[in-house]
Amino acid sequence: MALVRLAQSDAGRTAELRVGDTVELRLPEIRTSGYQWSLRLPEGVRLVVDEYVRGGDDHPEAESRGAGTPGGGGVRRLALDVVGAGRHLIEAELARSWETRPRRSVVFVLSARPNE
Repeated sequence: MALVRLAQSDAGRTAELRVGDTVELRLPEIRTSGYQWSLRLPEGVRLVVDEYVRGGDDHPEAESRGAGTPGGGGVRRLALDVVGAGRHLIEAELARSWETRPRRSVVFVLSARPNE
């Protein structure tokens, strides 16, 4: 089983995986602006972690200190387990709950092979 890290810049590209792999998806988010990411997941993908990391720094020690300025941005860190073989589309939208249209929409493509 492998860990595959994806970011917003990977949207639209196909990530080649195996059933049992975990995808870590990191999306920039500024919670104080009201914008938050929402996901639509296919049956073959299961959400296992959904957390907000202040500061969005990729250094683990920065995350543990709660880095970031008040009102500043961070990242939404999502861990997804691939539980089924096939082509899976993960749709993500950045939107405010009171608005009808998202600010941004992205799609991540996962191609999962069965374990042999």
